[in-house]
Amino acid sequence: MSIAQRRSLTGSGLVGGTIRNLLFELERANQIQRDKLKDEGGRIKTSDLKKLRESDPWEILQSAMGRYFQANLSVSPFNDLYQSYIRVSLVKGVWEGTRIKKFPKFKARDLMSEGSGFLQWLSVFALALDPETDVLLLDEPDAHLHSSLQTLLLEELESIAARHKKQVLLATHSTEILRWAAHSKILMFRGSKVNYLTDDSARIGLFAGMGSEFSPRLDRLKRSRALLLVENESDARFLKLMAEKIGKKIPEEVVVWAWTGSSKERRQLFMQLKGDIPDLKAISIRDRDDLAQNHVDGATLRDKSENNGEGNLKLRVWQRRHIENYLLCPNAIARASGKSAEEINSFFSERHAIVIPENFTDQAVLQAIKDVYGKSLMETGEDSIERHFGVSKFDVAKALLPGEICDDVKVIIDDILSM
Repeated sequence: MSIAQRRSLTGSGLVGGTIRNLLFELERANQIQRDKLKDEGGRIKTSDLKKLRESDPWEILQSAMGRYFQANLSVSPFNDLYQSYIRVSLVKGVWEGTRIKKFPKFKARDLMSEGSGFLQWLSVFALALDPETDVLLLDEPDAHLHSSLQTLLLEELESIAARHKKQVLLATHSTEILRWAAHSKILMFRGSKVNYLTDDSARIGLFAGMGSEFSPRLDRLKRSRALLLVENESDARFLKLMAEKIGKKIPEEVVVWAWTGSSKERRQLFMQLKGDIPDLKAISIRDRDDLAQNHVDGATLRDKSENNGEGNLKLRVWQRRHIENYLLCPNAIARASGKSAEEINSFFSERHAIVIPENFTDQAVLQAIKDVYGKSLMETGEDSIERHFGVSKFDVAKALLPGEICDDVKVIIDDILSM
């Protein structure tokens, strides 16, 4: 079809009518790329092939097909001088990581012989991967999909949007999609008001209108099996921000559970959850507060005051009294407030009798720095940084440079990612 014909069908919500064209163009662009990468012997370097498989739309599509459907697509050669029909066949077999090993007696069949749910999933996926598409508006693409395919489609669309810098707006009544999507990505329309959900509990109102019961945190936990126990939501925000600063990302699937319970109480909670989720993994991180320093392992931050024999539960305690202690970096505070580092250092020394050492980020920093009442100094005290300089702890956190992230924070981030 001509581009005008295809745009007309796509604009009418009939992208399935152009699926052969989409697949043909994706496959052709892939072949051109492969030809460019081949050496004189017709081979592609392993490193180049790896990059191609991670970034090329056709390679991404074939990988998803192999993982989810144990199938791949085969596009026959096409010459528009003699042919008016693009032939695309489905090949089934066993997915071996990068390719399909075809079933010995399987006879490839035309794409359109497959079920409507599969074709709908493929149409949306191919359209999302189309380099010509930057913004994708989808009206209930989940309508004919099995619940497991609905969540897989959502995951893949999020991945494509992030990797290829696309924007996806998806209208849905699917409880499955609404159950697993990050609350911050759900835009709710109520009367004349339009807002993103601010927390998980806001989902309950959505599901009540659909006649569906929902336990957001536990449902997400059963799926991700990865739990982060913190003292409050802002601690989790801080950790995610610090991870980004050092080029890492805490996945959205990690379920954040804000609770001020002790390590012992958190261990009991873990054991109860483990009854329903046998392979659950959890990281617990708390302020040290008045816990003696010798109860915290200097390298791993393990809470030595609690006898924990659970291999999938890591009980951790900040070496420094409060999480805010890791933000007492004069240069970052100076950048956030527009003041000079000298003014910040004077504030520390003259008003609080503190000198921030050069090895501020080290795990073996002076005990005096570990024992500072960071929460009061940062935001709650009468002569706090927030009141004196007009900047919040998140302003300071955002101003930190990668080299100013403390080693303790990196240990916890790596613990979370190890789940």
